[in-house]
Amino acid sequence: MGATESKIAMNIGMFLCTCNKTSSIDFKELKRSIRKEVEIIQIHDLLCQEDGLAYIIDDIRRKELDTIIIGCTSKKRIFEEVVGRMGLKSDDIILLNLREHCGWVHDEKGATEKAKRLLLAAIDRTKTRPKVERFIIDVGYDVLVVGDLPLGTRIARELSKLANVQLLTKSTGGLTALEDVTIHIGSVKDVKGRMGDFSVEMVKGKVDPERCISCGLCENTCQKNAIQPGLVYSINDLCDGCGACVDACPTGAIDLRDREEMIKAGQIMVIGDWTHPVQTGIYLCGDDPSSAVLDVVSNLGEIKKRRALDLNLENCACGKSEIIGCELCEVACPHGAITRDGDRIVFDEVACQACGVCSAICPISLPQLRECSDGVMYSQMEILLGKTKKDLYPKVLLFACSECEATLDSAGRKRLQYPPVLPLFVPCVGAVSEAHILRAFDLGADGALLLRCEDCPHEIEDDRSAVEFSNMALGAFGLGERVKQIQGDADEPEIFVNSVMDFVQALSPSPLKKKKPIQLDKTAKRSVILDLVHAFSIKTGVSPSLVEEDTRFPFADIAISEKCTICNTCMSMCPTNAIIRRENKIDFIYGYCISCGLCEKACPEEALKLEKVLDFAKLVDLKESTLAESELVKCEECGKAFITQAALEWTSNVIRGSKGTDEFSMEEQLELLKYCEDCRAVRALEKVMGKIK
Repeated sequence: MGATESKIAMNIGMFLCTCNKTSSIDFKELKRSIRKEVEIIQIHDLLCQEDGLAYIIDDIRRKELDTIIIGCTSKKRIFEEVVGRMGLKSDDIILLNLREHCGWVHDEKGATEKAKRLLLAAIDRTKTRPKVERFIIDVGYDVLVVGDLPLGTRIARELSKLANVQLLTKSTGGLTALEDVTIHIGSVKDVKGRMGDFSVEMVKGKVDPERCISCGLCENTCQKNAIQPGLVYSINDLCDGCGACVDACPTGAIDLRDREEMIKAGQIMVIGDWTHPVQTGIYLCGDDPSSAVLDVVSNLGEIKKRRALDLNLENCACGKSEIIGCELCEVACPHGAITRDGDRIVFDEVACQACGVCSAICPISLPQLRECSDGVMYSQMEILLGKTKKDLYPKVLLFACSECEATLDSAGRKRLQYPPVLPLFVPCVGAVSEAHILRAFDLGADGALLLRCEDCPHEIEDDRSAVEFSNMALGAFGLGERVKQIQGDADEPEIFVNSVMDFVQALSPSPLKKKKPIQLDKTAKRSVILDLVHAFSIKTGVSPSLVEEDTRFPFADIAISEKCTICNTCMSMCPTNAIIRRENKIDFIYGYCISCGLCEKACPEEALKLEKVLDFAKLVDLKESTLAESELVKCEECGKAFITQAALEWTSNVIRGSKGTDEFSMEEQLELLKYCEDCRAVRALEKVMGKIK
């Protein structure tokens, strides 16, 4: 479990609904299986109605319940209002849509077994949830609306009643004066900063609105129809820069050169196309901007935001000693929340959207999602995939984006039948790493699906895809491809159902499910992968031979040339202890290397070469290999071994290339090299004293 998780004692009440006996779930069996895990469990035919709600209220009072698990439909608002009156918060409720996700889409056996696992996982989640931490963001009341008219005008006018609004538009056609709104003519060139402190660099329009008197002389002069009338005139892309309008303007309001200006804003609302990064505080809206307007208004002034990540960057491979190393999380973050300050990585909590991509892609799992950490994920998976007397076959784990819960709801409402795949909802499928997927098979899964939402910022064919690596790893042990990513669509749940059906029909039983799962001592991604591939080799009896040269994944081998002096540079730069200095040699453990490149860039002799390669045989066998070795030289005075022969030769060559010093000649310096640090100091002092005499 992560740093913020702990098993805590609580009074849990569970309330299940048969939805007027329309569900195929055997609720009596559920109660028998779960009653020892909770303080009380109640079954009602219409839980969301007045009689059912009365059960909840009465039991909260009598049993002093502090956590409620409701197995009903998606009517969370009703239950939140009820428990709110009893002093509980929305965080104290877990709602499982057992009707649409189980009872209306599976037969009795599948629905009951799936519901049991989901409820047990919910109980575990209540016991391991982290303490909620929030921080304050001063967003302010400055809002920039970017977009064309007339929609931009309407939005700016409405927002100006509550905020300090600026409107940036390319064209002024149809624009009329807006009270309490500052109007800019131009386009966005760049956006920097974050919510509450955005700096928008704009390219100003070619007509100065302060000087333009709308006399129309420029429009009459233009032969390209590039000038548009409005509150002030504007010049569009048809302009060929002939300059006739400049000569015609009586107030000097036209300048055809590009001019830039900086606009400050706490939030930005965009109408139409947007080619810049989207992050917290930037809202894109289509023809119906009501949702975006609501977001802007709700975030005015000071707001509280949940702390999304636990960060321990002590061993981060992003850089060291002004050398740039690993850039995986920086490149992967779709929200601009991870930036670089020199050789350090900086996480912006304000811009963070808690998608978990940084945690999944980090080879050693340094960032951790507070509410969906590796510890929580593995604990949930063990419960969902655990063996029971009435086990499911095929057993398929469905990692599902939380936005895709609506897809499962929709399939249930249409009563579309499909195999009882086991959903594990995550903030984004980008938070699912190859370690999570492979662990599912160690726990007995026959297959794994990743269900992504329509608006997922991560490409389905991502060349660092966890799906791709997982299938490669399974294939290396003769298990075939058993992982697939699919897309959810609440409007067309048939697509989801057909994808699940096709996937399940092609599955065969996994031979790993007959073996006992391994115990995970560590939950860091690389540690889990190493433990699992070693276990897979033992369980399948396969010694993998799969090698991918020039791999896209963070694995590498190292070669060291004869130029190496066995210094400590590469070892001191390595963040994962993949490189070990042992007196007169350098050893290397392939499985620990995350291909950050710090060792190669820091090597003073340029003797070390990093080769990006994925070799499953070396992942299975973590033996040390010696990369460089040199005989130890002993001090001629005391006999202590104090330097390698390679380092001695390198130092000697440096001295031979010099002219000596004022105190010692080149020959004298070479003579002093025969002694250890302690004896050398004595010898040097003796020589100096001898020269003085």
